Amino acid sequence: MTEQRKLSKYWMLTDDFTQNPYPILERVREEQPVCELSMPGGGRAWVVTRHEDAKAALSDPRLSRDINVHFDLVSRLTGTTVTPPPEHANHLANLEPPRHTPLRKAISSAFTPRRADALRPQIEAVANELLDGLAEKGGSGDLIAAYADPLPVIVIATLMGVPATDWPDFLRWSTQLRAVEATDPAADRTVKELSSYMSALIAEKERTPGDDLISALIHAEPDRRLTGTEILSTSFALMTGGNDTTASLLGGVLRALLVHPEERAELMASPGRWVAEMDELIRYVSPITNTLQRVTLEPVELGGVRIPADEVVIISVISTNRDRCPFSERPDALDLKRPKPAHLSFGHGIHYCSGAHLAKLMTEVSVRLFFERFPDARLTVAPSALRYTQSMVVRPLESLPVTW
Repeated sequence: MTEQRKLSKYWMLTDDFTQNPYPILERVREEQPVCELSMPGGGRAWVVTRHEDAKAALSDPRLSRDINVHFDLVSRLTGTTVTPPPEHANHLANLEPPRHTPLRKAISSAFTPRRADALRPQIEAVANELLDGLAEKGGSGDLIAAYADPLPVIVIATLMGVPATDWPDFLRWSTQLRAVEATDPAADRTVKELSSYMSALIAEKERTPGDDLISALIHAEPDRRLTGTEILSTSFALMTGGNDTTASLLGGVLRALLVHPEERAELMASPGRWVAEMDELIRYVSPITNTLQRVTLEPVELGGVRIPADEVVIISVISTNRDRCPFSERPDALDLKRPKPAHLSFGHGIHYCSGAHLAKLMTEVSVRLFFERFPDARLTVAPSALRYTQSMVVRPLESLPVTW
C-alpha cells in the first residue's frame, strides 16, 4: 500500500471497521489481499481477504487449527491468558487429523440434516411463543434482545435434550458469556456453572437416553462413540459458538429484509423461495467476521505472499463474501436472483460447520414467521444508526429497534 494511504496497524480492531468494514476490505482486497494486522497482545497475524486465497487456506493442512498445540502462540497475540479447559478444547473446530477424523464421523452421524429437520415444529413453536411475547408488549421492541438472541439458545437446548425448566438458566449463561471478556473472572464463573450443569446432564443421558443429540453421541456405535470429554466439549461448542453465530445471522437477516422491502415482498409472495434464497441472504449478511485463528506449520505462500512458519493466519470471511470474484455481479448488493453463491460463512474443507443446516433452518423459519406475523414491520431508526458489537469472530447487532 502506498505510504499516503497506509492503514492503521490495528485496522481490523477499530470501531470504524466494526461499524462499516466494507470500504476498508475492498481497498485491502485490491491493494494487499494478504496483509499484516497487529494484535492486541503484541505481534502480528496475517489476514486473507480474497475468496480464492481463503478457500486454499481453509483446505491447506499446513495451516493448523489445533488449539491444544498452538494455544500459547495464539493467546499471546490475542491477549487471552486463560488456558482452555479440556471441555472447551476438544471439539471439531479446534482439532486436526488424526483426532479430528473420528470425531467428525461420530458427530456427522448423530447431527444429521434429518435430525435438524425434525426440529422444525419446535423451532416454529419457539418462534411463535417469542412473537406472542412481542405482540403482548405493544407495537415496538428490540428484535435482538427479544427474538434473535433467545431463539437459538432455546432451539439448541432442545436439540441437546435440556429440559424446558432449565432454559432460563441457559439464556442467562449465554447472555453472561456474551457480556464479559474471556479474561474476566465472571466469565470463568459462568463457564464453571455451565460445565457443571452439562456434566450432570450427560450423566443423566447415560442412565436415561432420549431422542436428542447428547444421547445419540453417548449411545452411538462403538466406532463412532465419543469420550465424555469430547461430548462435553461438543456441547460447549454448540452452546457458545452455535448460539452466537446463529443469533448474529438471524439479527443480520432481519435487518437486511427490513432495509430491503422489495426483496422481502418477493419472498413473502413466494414462500417456497425462502430455503433457496438463504445462501444469498447469508452471503450478504456474513454473520461470521473471521475464522478462528490458524497457525502455519511450515512456510506457506498465499496470494503471492510468503508467510513464515509459526505465524497466525486469519481468514476474513466477511471480505471473501463481498469479493468480485466469484461474486462479480454487484457483490455489495442483496440480489435474490444471483446464482447460488459459494460463500464461506460456514467455512470450507474439513472444518466446515456441522451445524450449518440447523442454522439455516432456524433463520429461515424464524424470519419468515416474523414477517408473516408483522408484515408492516419497519425500523424506528435509520439503518446507519444501527451499531454492531466489536468481535473478531461474529458480527452481532447491539440492537434492532422495530415498530410493527
